Amino acid sequence: MTRATVRTRRLEETDTGHYTEFLSDDGENDEVLVCAAHGGQVEPWTAEQAIDLSARLPNASCWACLGFDDRRQPFELWHPPSSAFSPEEYPLLGEIADRGFETVVSFHGLGDDRVLVGGATDAETKRRVSDRLGTAVSDPVEPVSSGPYAGVSPNNFVNWLSRDGALQLEQSRAVRDDEREAVVAALEALRDDGVL
Repeated sequence: MTRATVRTRRLEETDTGHYTEFLSDDGENDEVLVCAAHGGQVEPWTAEQAIDLSARLPNASCWACLGFDDRRQPFELWHPPSSAFSPEEYPLLGEIADRGFETVVSFHGLGDDRVLVGGATDAETKRRVSDRLGTAVSDPVEPVSSGPYAGVSPNNFVNWLSRDGALQLEQSRAVRDDEREAVVAALEALRDDGVL
């Protein structure tokens, strides 16, 4: 494996902020991709979790978007739905779009006081991830396969980046603020155990 490089690309600017795409990748890895499409101030701490997890795992790439603005609401400016991300509009995503990663994990924020484990991965993987996270964080954790936060659509970028369906984590603000390290450690252990 060649050494990963980190690159960023400015996607948009306001007079008080910016929206930036981030990629850490070696140009060849197709094992693990960790994502945070709504990082920065959009869904705080998700990009940090993605970067942290990818740095802990061998053969892992990381793709994220980070939005910051001092006056406006970054969530309102830069929170497209997960099905709206395309390689044409996000050039660094385009560089990895056809790689077919074995494992894709995507970090998201949730307004509820819970953690939802979704994505198009199989139900058994979601259950095992939910069980492990349930012992790592204080908010309730549940697997989801339907509903607005399930992340199962084939148009969801994490699912078309993955060979067999991705894992999408929707996390409460409290978990992202206070227990983000516990989430990353639990996912690292799940990868070591062969669950992810």
